[in-house]
Amino acid sequence: MATARPDATTVERVLDLAARAPSAGNAQPWRWHVDRRGVQLFADWTRRSGDTDDARRDVVLSCGAVLHHCAVAFAAAGWASRIHRLPADDTLAALELQEAPPGDGTRELADAIARRRADRRPYQGALPAGTLEMLVLRAERFGVTAEIVPAARWARIGAAEFALHYGDGSPGHAGDDAAMLVLATDANTDAARLRAGEALSDLTLAATALGLATCPLTEPLNDIRSRLTLACEVFDATAHPQALVKLGPAPDDAALPPVDRRSVAETTTFDLA
Repeated sequence: MATARPDATTVERVLDLAARAPSAGNAQPWRWHVDRRGVQLFADWTRRSGDTDDARRDVVLSCGAVLHHCAVAFAAAGWASRIHRLPADDTLAALELQEAPPGDGTRELADAIARRRADRRPYQGALPAGTLEMLVLRAERFGVTAEIVPAARWARIGAAEFALHYGDGSPGHAGDDAAMLVLATDANTDAARLRAGEALSDLTLAATALGLATCPLTEPLNDIRSRLTLACEVFDATAHPQALVKLGPAPDDAALPPVDRRSVAETTTFDLA
């Protein structure tokens, strides 16, 4: 266990930045505890949308995303994180911190945190060559598989909602040139979902650093028939879809404003005595 640790101001700054992580419905369903051992992450189950398995998935995915945001922010501040996932029944992750210079690309990812938005607007134009391949490889580092959802299998519903479409008469996604990625895991456990959330965070930050727009989505997967059919079509029923990421060139319209975030005081307890 490292004896050096970041001061309280650094920790508060990091957790404030990490709070910009994506979460389903902007629920921000996480809690932190900071003590002399490091930083612990917990799910805030009071903020889930219901008692369904889909609601549990959304909480754990969101916690995975904030975990990765936190590790990126600490790394940019000069503190490497050794992450222990699910070290206890009620703890999703524990971060053990050690002083270390930021690695290649760390500052770019950290800078992207403040710029990333869940952009549901239509995207127009082609992705830069090699972008999808790069994102697929990034997901694999977390034990997560990323594949493209066939263009005819998803559609925009109204101004800001999306759905998967299977069967006759699928409308496709006219008016939106975005690519849709599906992130899937070998298991359908909290441990797998936590890593899927980390991969989702990493992919959206990497895309933002490249000047692209992204929008994480889980609502289309709540329809069990569509989710299972997607798993069969894309993964030969060998993986569990956990999240979708809409990806493409950023719209020319004005940048989206930031959304409200819970403060560090609302989400964090400190015991540094």
